Amino acid sequence: MLIEINRKGSQAMTTSFIKNGLFRKYIRDRAAAIAIMFGLMAPILVGITGMSIDYSRAYLIKQRLLQAMDAAALAGAAASTDEAGIRQKVIDFFNANYPPDELGAVVDPVVTVSGDQVYVSGTAQYDTLFLRVMGIDQIDISASTIVQREVQGLEVALVLDNTGSMAWNDNITALKNGTKNFINIMFDATSNPDYVKIAMVPYSNSVRVGRYGLGQNPDGTTYGDGSQFVTVPNEVSYTTSHSSSSGWYGCVTEHMENGYEPTATHVSGSSGQLWMDGSNWDGHGWSPTTTANDPYDYDVLDNYTGSWDIYMYGKVVSRGQYCNGGGYSSSRCSNCTGYYGACNSDYCYCRNSRPNTGCPYAYIMPLTSDRDALLANVDEMVPEGNTLGNIGMAWGARVLSPEAPFQEGTDWDNQYWKKAIVMMTDGDNTLNNTYSSYWFTNKNNMSVTKFNDRFEEVCQALKDKGVTVYTVTFTSGINDSTKDYYRNCASSPDQYFDAPSQQELIDAFEQIARELSNLHIKG
Repeated sequence: MLIEINRKGSQAMTTSFIKNGLFRKYIRDRAAAIAIMFGLMAPILVGITGMSIDYSRAYLIKQRLLQAMDAAALAGAAASTDEAGIRQKVIDFFNANYPPDELGAVVDPVVTVSGDQVYVSGTAQYDTLFLRVMGIDQIDISASTIVQREVQGLEVALVLDNTGSMAWNDNITALKNGTKNFINIMFDATSNPDYVKIAMVPYSNSVRVGRYGLGQNPDGTTYGDGSQFVTVPNEVSYTTSHSSSSGWYGCVTEHMENGYEPTATHVSGSSGQLWMDGSNWDGHGWSPTTTANDPYDYDVLDNYTGSWDIYMYGKVVSRGQYCNGGGYSSSRCSNCTGYYGACNSDYCYCRNSRPNTGCPYAYIMPLTSDRDALLANVDEMVPEGNTLGNIGMAWGARVLSPEAPFQEGTDWDNQYWKKAIVMMTDGDNTLNNTYSSYWFTNKNNMSVTKFNDRFEEVCQALKDKGVTVYTVTFTSGINDSTKDYYRNCASSPDQYFDAPSQQELIDAFEQIARELSNLHIKG
């Protein structure tokens, strides 16, 4: 009952309010109030709307600024190991990615290099459109980024078996194909070939340094500063003919420290194999007076910079012994007389009719980004000679080293360049019966055991320097002991490959190339 009465009373009051025009007056009064309130609030509403627009544009500038800094920092970090070079690269790249006609005047970025990190920061000023009515003419925008510097590029040495056994079943062609695939994969993986440097070290009895030993490039132009690191006597000239009966083709013997005298006199007719310091026969270290010549540890360490003596296949005989038969004659003896070539001195050198026997046809190529030159050198590989894998590995270390004789390598501890070596063999280390990098076999006390031990020592030295070591044993004729040496030489079990067939050899080189290509910036 009470609710119903209240409803009727309310209805009567509403009807009377409308009839008397009071409602229209109420509406007019409310509209005026709203108009006054809107007038008072308009600047605030405009300011809020303008502020959202201005700050949206400022946020856009900040995003563009940050993107430009990220790109510039990445470019700078990959450009150089020199702080000044990094700084300039960042600024150049930033200006290219944030041109002057972009919104907001930009202050040059600040670049700081700390260890392996590159810090880039900077500011921009945005001239407001709407916030001016509130007395805000500019908005300062700041941005910064940090880039962790990664490996910029890769230096890799390919140490390749060019020994005589590679002629069997045309295995040398499989090696050539695998090597070419490796080179092409590495360069195809980057848009900047300067990020990839590859060296080649073909080996057998020795390695062929070629014209580099004379301070020249293969085309005869000056290499580096022109320094010569091989001692060549005047009576011997460099030859590009492997079959030359007298010329030096470019291989070297390892350095003997004991008794080496740079001013020693070359024995005439000995083709750089006999030297005398006064009355001493060990003028260049290797002495014909002993059978215990051993160049250790100069055949292991990488820090010997030269010089080396030339490799000329032959033998040493003593007074009264003959230099004839088996490719020898009195005409190729340093001091022999008579029809049969009897030695008429304390010691004589008998040069073989093929003095470059066992010297690889393909020469060492220092680290280079020249893909075409590398591919061309692969074609020069011809199988000949015995297996001295430890010598190949030692020269692999030398081409990776930043020190002479080859100086293309970055510092061992350069954190922006990764070094790797790929060591391949198709057989066990063997001792040549006559001559090798270790001079005349009957004048040294070398053995296969020593070769293996020194191979292992070079492997460990390279790993200690941070070099990633891959090893490949090819064909099934290698004994288990040799496989163990190569397995232990690799940086990890996964980086050792046993390839019994030609296709498996090619596959191994391709897999190694794909793994290594992931270690450097793609450009």
